[in-house]
Amino acid sequence: MTMRSGRPPSDPYRKARFREIAREIVAKDRYNRKYGLSVDTAGTIANALERAYREGTRDGERGPAPVAEQPDSGPIEWALIPPRPRDAFWTICLFTLSRGDRPASSGRLVPAITERGTPGWMLDLQERTYEQLFGDRTIAPLVRLGLIAEASDDPAHRVVSKRGEETWGLFVQRGGQYPDDLTHL
Repeated sequence: MTMRSGRPPSDPYRKARFREIAREIVAKDRYNRKYGLSVDTAGTIANALERAYREGTRDGERGPAPVAEQPDSGPIEWALIPPRPRDAFWTICLFTLSRGDRPASSGRLVPAITERGTPGWMLDLQERTYEQLFGDRTIAPLVRLGLIAEASDDPAHRVVSKRGEETWGLFVQRGGQYPDDLTHL
């Protein structure tokens, strides 16, 4: 474990857990505002920060917790995939790898331009094209995590990598059905 400035390294699992808590707070705030319900977002954030502080203090008394490093190969925890890329990855895997008794269709991502005129990717399923486009900034984290890679027969296209297949397989095996399943660590 390396320490910079006297601080322990960040824990990716704790970071993912905090990200999910923040998403829940934002979603609840939007929902309450939309339906005219009372909103105490500042209070909810203060409570979440207080819980995080108590957790950190408790962890500090026990000494620095070992940080579980993510291996460079093999499946990664579903919750460690950032939210928007996770939604895209779920869609890509559902249509290209399938799950359960549905046959896989071996699709690929092909370069496209989004409605906003920015670089993106379209899911080509060979028998049809999936209508939704994914922005390049949504796919880039999946490439960095090793879940999406260049197609071996055409480097301009992207496919789910071996690591991506293993991650999807673990997600399905653990009972995951929807993108936000299995995100609470």
